[in-house]
Amino acid sequence: MRYFYITGTSRGIGKAIADVLLEDKRNMVMGISRNHTIEHTNYSAITLDLNDLEKVREFSFGEHPDAEKIVFVNNAGVLGHVSQVGRMYNEKIIQSYNINLVSPSILINTFIGQFQDRDMEKMILNTSSGAARHTIPSWSTYCSTKTGIEMFLQVIEDEQKDFDHPFRIYSVAPGVVDTEMQDEIREVEPENFRELDRFVQLKKEGMLVDPKAVGKKFADIMEHPENYPKTLMDLRD
Repeated sequence: MRYFYITGTSRGIGKAIADVLLEDKRNMVMGISRNHTIEHTNYSAITLDLNDLEKVREFSFGEHPDAEKIVFVNNAGVLGHVSQVGRMYNEKIIQSYNINLVSPSILINTFIGQFQDRDMEKMILNTSSGAARHTIPSWSTYCSTKTGIEMFLQVIEDEQKDFDHPFRIYSVAPGVVDTEMQDEIREVEPENFRELDRFVQLKKEGMLVDPKAVGKKFADIMEHPENYPKTLMDLRD
């Protein structure tokens, strides 16, 4: 069997990835999320709040002795408090770092620790963002956490050269996708976000990417990694 652990499967990109993977009866999908919207015989719901670090520390992946392939997709994330530094809520800063950076780092560490010595196809795939690679005003925590997890994965990719059974590592920026996060962005007060008009226009002009298209692309990366030699990718290229 092939096992796919995906964070944030209740909606958006995470749900789209899961839906595509579940079209193949060989795939077992374990959705890690606070809420669950998928019902399928090959889907297992794992309820976990990534802002609860104690629960995240205690989390363990299944043993899966029959696995021929196992993948962890780090997809869940929060935009955080969209405002200039100095005007942000400290609790929102903590939450953003917990969900976008601290918990994913812990989960990835646990995942690698459990399966490093297993001789099978292994992969970590991260949903990245253009915000990991350039600044966006009022998105300080989102940009910094996305950059942080991406660098964490690049270090892992370098480390894996030392192991007999290495993990493949990918971090993929899907472009501006039509998800509920985009709804959040368009509701921000203009004085808190000077680039608001740009995101409003993207929606009006039909320039947002369909999550289903992103799900299919991520599934193809996982199915045919030999076609994707780069660790960092941008689907807009």
